[in-house]
Amino acid sequence: MEKAREFLVRLFNSLGLETRLIPSAVHPAVFAQTPHQTELPTILIYGHYDVQPPGAPSQWVSPPWEPTVRKDRIYARGSSDNKGQLLIHILSAQELINKFGLHKLPLNIKFYIEGEEEIGSPGIKKVFSDNLDLLSADYLIISDTEMLAPNQPAIDISLRGVMDLEIEIQTASHDVHSGQFGGLAPNPAFILSQLLSGMKNGHDKITLPGFYQDVKGLSANEREDFYRLEPSPDDLLKEGHLYYLSAAEPGITLNQRRWSEPTLDITGLESGYTGQGSKTIIPHDASAKISIRLVPNQNPEKIYQQIVTYFQKNTPKRCCLRIILYPSVPPYKAPTSHPIYSLAKQILKNVFGNPTVFTGQGGSIGSVPVITQFFNIPCLLIGFGLPDDNVHAPNEHLSLENFSKGISAMTLLYAQIPTLTR
Repeated sequence: MEKAREFLVRLFNSLGLETRLIPSAVHPAVFAQTPHQTELPTILIYGHYDVQPPGAPSQWVSPPWEPTVRKDRIYARGSSDNKGQLLIHILSAQELINKFGLHKLPLNIKFYIEGEEEIGSPGIKKVFSDNLDLLSADYLIISDTEMLAPNQPAIDISLRGVMDLEIEIQTASHDVHSGQFGGLAPNPAFILSQLLSGMKNGHDKITLPGFYQDVKGLSANEREDFYRLEPSPDDLLKEGHLYYLSAAEPGITLNQRRWSEPTLDITGLESGYTGQGSKTIIPHDASAKISIRLVPNQNPEKIYQQIVTYFQKNTPKRCCLRIILYPSVPPYKAPTSHPIYSLAKQILKNVFGNPTVFTGQGGSIGSVPVITQFFNIPCLLIGFGLPDDNVHAPNEHLSLENFSKGISAMTLLYAQIPTLTR
C-alpha cells in the first residue's frame, strides 16, 4: 500500500499536478489536481490503489506483483481492478497536458484515488464531508467495471447497494448431550434455518413485509436495452461454473435478475460440531451471515428495521437473539438524460467501432452514491475490463487493446466535455 501511494505521488508530481495525501479511516487517499481555472468545468476521476490479496502463488502463471505481458494482455494483481483502468485516465490527462499545456487545459481535472475500496470505503463519507471545496466537481468519472465483450463498449447506469448482517440465536449456555436432552432441548440450528427459509418464497422472492415498497422499476427504454443484451442461461452457467440457475418469478429476464432486482442471500452458516466424524450434541447456538443487494430507492436503514422486526416477531421468546449490522452501501441510478451520457456513447462508438450500450452492475461501488449525493453530479461509469479478466482471482489481467483504446476514448471525452451545457 505504501509503495502504491508513493508511485502515484511521483507520477502525479511528474505531470505537474498539485498532489497530497488525505487521511482516511484506514489508508490515506491520494489527491491530485491541475491548476484550477474558475470558469471551466471540473471532472473528478475516482479510482483505488488497494487490491485483493493475490492468493496462493502456485495458482499464478507469473508472479502476481510482477506485471507480465502474454498474448496482448498484462497479467498482475490489480491490472484490471483497478490500477490498469485507473492508469488509462492518468495517461489521458497526460495526453491533454502535452497537447494544451498544464495551464491552458480546457477543463479542470481532479483525481481522488482511495486505498479502502476493497474494504467498503469506510472513510469516504467523512473525507468528502471534511473536504467539500477541495473535492467538488461537475462530473464524476470512474472505470472500475467491464465491457460486455471485446470491442463492445458499455456504460453502467445502475449499481445495486449492499448491506450485510449477522444473525445469532442462542437457546442454552452450552451444548448438551443429544441422548440425554434429545426431544427436550430446542435446536437453534433448526430454529434459525426455518426463520431464514421464511424470508423467501419458491420463486426466490423476498417475503419481508414492505421489502419491495420503495423499489424503482426500470423505464421502458431501460427494460428494452437490458432485454437486447440478454445472455443465454448456458453462458451464465459457464461464466459462474454453476450447475443450474435458481428459480424466479415468471416474466423477469436474466439481466433484470442480476442488475435491477434486489436479492437476499445466506453467505455463511455455523452451528454445532463441524469437524471430522460425528459428535452427539445439540448445539446451544446458531449463526448466519446474510447479504442483501438493494436497488434504487431502497433505504438500507429501512430494510434493516424490517429484518429486525421479522426476527423479533418470529424467534421463540426465550431465545437470545443478536443481530449485527455491518457498514452498508446504498444503490445508485444514473441520470441518463444528462448530455454527458450521449457524448460518451458517441465517442466510445467511434473508438471501439460498435454502438455503446447501457448496462447495469449487480455489485456495488461504495464511492458512487456518496460522491454523487454530496455534489448532485452525474457519474459516468465506463469499464474497460472484460468478463474473463479474473478480477479478484489468480492470473488477473487486462487487455492491452482496451488499455490503448481507453486512453484514446477518454482523451477525446475530456477534450469535449467543455462543449456541454452545465
